Amino acid sequence: MSNFLDVSENAQTIPGKSVFYSSIRTGLVFLLLVALLGTETVSAFAQTQQASAPAAVENQVKKWGVGKSVKMTLLSGEQVSGHIRAIGPDSFTVKVHKKERSIPYDQVAEIKDPGPLTWMLIGAAIVVVIILIFHH
Repeated sequence: MSNFLDVSENAQTIPGKSVFYSSIRTGLVFLLLVALLGTETVSAFAQTQQASAPAAVENQVKKWGVGKSVKMTLLSGEQVSGHIRAIGPDSFTVKVHKKERSIPYDQVAEIKDPGPLTWMLIGAAIVVVIILIFHH
């Protein structure tokens, strides 16, 4: 069984095959580089989270509105991702894994829009998996 990324003498006898494998390798290296540079790192020594101002969190949630996808870190350190379902005076509701969860504004350390980079990385990973599966 040949290695998927192996450019052996046999692979070079078929026109364009070595170019294909070279392109795949370059693409995978680029994908990994983007994934490594695009990920966020959390310092190991930062054990406690500082709260964002509840008013700032509330204003941001209201600005985004219902339906917006959000990613947040709570004061407990828990990471929560979901879609805003409702906005109240003291908290907002997020749909997480088919369940709704109420999040008080004063318990949010950080809230942000996950942005398109996350979805681009997920899409690229799916493409790589499909290529690997259907290659043979």
